[in-house]
Amino acid sequence: MVKDIEADANEYLQLNKSIMELIMCGRYHFSIDEKELRDIVAAAERNIANQSKFAPFAGGEIYPSNSVPVITAHESTFMTWGYPSLADNRPPHINARSETAATKNTFKAAMAARRCVIPASCFYEWKAFANKRQKEKYEFSLLNDDVMYMAGIYSLDNRFAILTREATPEIADIHNRIPVVIPKDLIDDWLGGSDEVLQKAVTGLKYTPMPPPDENDEPTQMSLF
Repeated sequence: MVKDIEADANEYLQLNKSIMELIMCGRYHFSIDEKELRDIVAAAERNIANQSKFAPFAGGEIYPSNSVPVITAHESTFMTWGYPSLADNRPPHINARSETAATKNTFKAAMAARRCVIPASCFYEWKAFANKRQKEKYEFSLLNDDVMYMAGIYSLDNRFAILTREATPEIADIHNRIPVVIPKDLIDDWLGGSDEVLQKAVTGLKYTPMPPPDENDEPTQMSLF
């Protein structure tokens, strides 16, 4: 009986921990108006020209489970946002912690051999308030560029997760973790296997509160990273 109670308590604590950590980089934006991003889309579409399962990519706000342009060491292509879990009863991982991904069974093979970058215009985070049910949505973008590249890893069946890191102090009030944004001149190093790039991630970000959303516009929750 005592063991059952302890097991239930541990399961409850683990569930709460998962829920608290899940809400992170659950959306980003891809503006087709940017030539740099249009060129990436064009290259990816050429590479999957013989595959009928992909509709023309229109950009806009990107959600987990969407098929989006991704750049690997070999090509630009389309992948699905949501890295498969090793457990049959768990949903896909949309994020992976950069500090521990190389040692986790779920991610370590991808960290060693299947890295990617995910191009974007900006990403979104939500700030939670103790006295509010609705969270406040913020847009994060680069200070001096309209296109960013987030570090990612992908599975053998072309599904990816975005790597995250601790937020800098000026951002931590909104969310304690954010995507790892790779400087453009270090993209090849990241794709080639350099872990030092993670320590040189872009920290200069600007953020803007978004207009109040409708009730359905909440951060997506999908599995623990």
